[in-house]
Amino acid sequence: MTTLATSPSVARPVRRLPALDLLLSVMVVLAALGLVMAVSVQGVHPRVTPVQALQAHAGKLGVGLLAFLLAARMPVELLRRAALPLFAAGAGLVFLAAGMGHFAKGAQRWLHLGPITFQPVEVARFGLLVLLAARIDRAGVRIASFRDGILPVLGPAVLLAVGLLLQPDVGNALFTLTLAVLCGIAAGVPLRFFLLAGLPVLGAFVLYASLFGHVHERLAAFVEARPDSQVGQGLTALAAGGLFGQGLGQGWMKMGYVPEAENDFVFAIVGEELGLAGTLGVVGLFVLVGVLGCALANRATDRYRRFLIFGFTMAVCLQAAINLFVVTGLAPAKGIDLPLVSSGGTNLVLTLAAFGVIGNAARTDPGIRSGRV
Repeated sequence: MTTLATSPSVARPVRRLPALDLLLSVMVVLAALGLVMAVSVQGVHPRVTPVQALQAHAGKLGVGLLAFLLAARMPVELLRRAALPLFAAGAGLVFLAAGMGHFAKGAQRWLHLGPITFQPVEVARFGLLVLLAARIDRAGVRIASFRDGILPVLGPAVLLAVGLLLQPDVGNALFTLTLAVLCGIAAGVPLRFFLLAGLPVLGAFVLYASLFGHVHERLAAFVEARPDSQVGQGLTALAAGGLFGQGLGQGWMKMGYVPEAENDFVFAIVGEELGLAGTLGVVGLFVLVGVLGCALANRATDRYRRFLIFGFTMAVCLQAAINLFVVTGLAPAKGIDLPLVSSGGTNLVLTLAAFGVIGNAARTDPGIRSGRV
């Protein structure tokens, strides 16, 4: 316990939050690893020097740090009032990308803003989590009813999923719906409601996804992974690392053998250069994020803050789990970043903002602050 003098005669106790301090320390370690891997992977390209790779990723981290500070200092009630406009803006950008976005890799998922190219799904998912926390708090004990429970929770997620399917982005649509279901179940929405409403939605989802050739190709590659496929090359990189890896910068699979080595498959390069020890360390850090985030959410007495913490914690951990499953061949290929470690700028900035929201909610929650729970 430390004290901070507020006047010559009055001393106000300032409660330390070890769980939050450790959580933010994990964030820093993962972000530092992302910077190192960006230099290691991108610095070998003929047109990019290691210094240029360092400067490019450091610039993204700088923007992310500003987003973190803004999210950490913004009044939580202001964030609540901005929930619906923030979600509406993000969802609108998702539909805009589906209609007139940049076409690449068989989908229209990207928007250009001057020299910047970004995926609006990251902004929309951020807004969705803020909106879900606000609606769960507003519902209170009525969350157990169908009208006041599942409809407010699942409705915005289904709307966003429709926009993502139009791009098409099947993986992120499924990710979005899963996040909403997790938040709803944690809030007390009966599971039977999700089964009643979810089965028709899932059926329509599968039927629509089956219309796209790239979905068939990814499922076929998952069932029978070839050594020359993206997943096959990623597994080769992981195996090449052995126990302690070949050393930072010494991997060779990033030199055109593993596609998207700086983004979707950066974990494979971590395994090649840092070995099994490095990959287990990364997995352990994300597990720690989940444990600490859920512990803070469990201690929160304010319902809105509790589900801000829980929702953003689940978003980071679920995204990491999907990425790790894909790279290790346990799930069909899906272009999704490893939070804080991949070089994707939009995801890096919004993930740092997510940690800012978690810290803000935990720091201002009455129960966590007072230590009563």
